[in-house]
Amino acid sequence: MTRTSGRSRLVSIGLPLVGLAALALGIFLVATNQPSVSSEPPPRRPLTAPPAAVAAGTGGLIGAVGTSEPAGEPIAIAAQVAGVVEVVEARVGDAVAQGDLLFRVDQRRAAAEVAARQAQIDAAVADREALRATIATREAAILSARAAQNSAEARVLEMEADLADRQNKLDIGERLLRTSVVTSEEVDNRRFAMRQAAARVATAKAAVAEAAAVVTQSQAELARLVDGSGGSGPDILAAEKRIELARRECDKAAAELAQFSVLSPVTGRILQVNVRPGEFAPASVPSEGLVVIGREGPTQLRVEIDEVDILRFRPDLPAWASPRGGAGTRLPLTCAYVEPLVVPKRGLSGRTTDVVDTRVLQVVYTLGPEAAALAIGQQYDVFITPAATEAESPPR
Repeated sequence: MTRTSGRSRLVSIGLPLVGLAALALGIFLVATNQPSVSSEPPPRRPLTAPPAAVAAGTGGLIGAVGTSEPAGEPIAIAAQVAGVVEVVEARVGDAVAQGDLLFRVDQRRAAAEVAARQAQIDAAVADREALRATIATREAAILSARAAQNSAEARVLEMEADLADRQNKLDIGERLLRTSVVTSEEVDNRRFAMRQAAARVATAKAAVAEAAAVVTQSQAELARLVDGSGGSGPDILAAEKRIELARRECDKAAAELAQFSVLSPVTGRILQVNVRPGEFAPASVPSEGLVVIGREGPTQLRVEIDEVDILRFRPDLPAWASPRGGAGTRLPLTCAYVEPLVVPKRGLSGRTTDVVDTRVLQVVYTLGPEAAALAIGQQYDVFITPAATEAESPPR
């Protein structure tokens, strides 16, 4: 009984003491291992503070971030047909005119198709000229057939005259047969001669009909080449339609061939080239563009104004910009246009105060000529003197 009572007391008292000791040790370790918080220097030099002379009641200047771009925004050029690039004429910084070659995709198959279509045009033209060359032959065939018809008609007249002569001799022989001047055999011979003459008349008339049929056939064949007014007949018209169809097919193949050569759509300057000979060019617009072109004109600044500042903004308010790294440089801005559609924010300034789930009003300003030497795509800090809202207007 004594041993059992000792073990029970040890368990009931010792285990809680061990738990309390572990809890105290844990509290001590947590308290002594807290991270030390120290202030860090800013990642870059703070911007020059805006002038203190800001109109009362305006709520301060509107601060925004802008990105420089060429006039009318940069143009990202893509390939119209996928393939391996064989020639790249674009060079960064070069001035290009509208229609200048930028790069060309392998076009050998398309060029062969154009050559085949051109051969079809040549064959169709040759068929038409061959038909036109037979016009004189058809006309000569008609003249020949008409001459044969005339000859057959003259033969009929001759055979009819001979038949009449044979008939007259037969009539005379039959009358003289009663007077025994001629024999019955002579009369029979005259009757047979008359029948032969009648058969020759029938043969001559058949020849006339045959010659007339040849004339009609020749005229029909000529009518397929030349109509009654001297214009083209159905066969030549069909040949001309085949030529037109072949030319359209050739034009289509030529248009497809032209798509392999990518030309500059505008006059401007090449800002970036992202393609090299031997590389595969997809038939889609990549995010950066195979060639990027900027139009001629003053440099523009696309500024994103947060939606909370839209009520204080007006296009005619004074504004200026400072390029990153040049806070002492202030470039005056002239509002070019405002895009009225408020869109989700895309440009980030790199500050910890950036809010990505906000919407912005995009305003495009024109920079002065002193900004022409600066890089395209550079970020600017923009300050706009705001307009006073009704809630901020001082009481009268």
